[in-house]
Amino acid sequence: MTNIETVKKFLNGFNNLSKIQKSLDLLTNEYHFTSPTGNSYSKTEFIGAVQELAKVLTGVDIKKIAVSDNWVAVNYVFKSSIKGLEMTLGNEWFRVENGKIQESHLIYDASEWRKVFDEMRN
Repeated sequence: MTNIETVKKFLNGFNNLSKIQKSLDLLTNEYHFTSPTGNSYSKTEFIGAVQELAKVLTGVDIKKIAVSDNWVAVNYVFKSSIKGLEMTLGNEWFRVENGKIQESHLIYDASEWRKVFDEMRN
């Protein structure tokens, strides 16, 4: 599987939660995730954070992909069931080595999403 295929498979798991485990299997145990609303420093920590998000996330629509060495940059829209946040444009950089995602850095306008995550934590 190419690095692009690995990242696509990972993101497509968020379109069908019955396939999410296959997505999570593509992460290393030391997976490091950063975003405007928080960081995860392991696969286990990331899964814990995603479990809450999965309740409102309704899919991911990939728009563009670019590759540079072992980095894959993806421009996508993530969709949710939250009124006013049905579609959010994001850009995420994934570092892939040996068919596994080592780290990713998500960039998006999180001004309204911070409120949602604060409510989820309480």
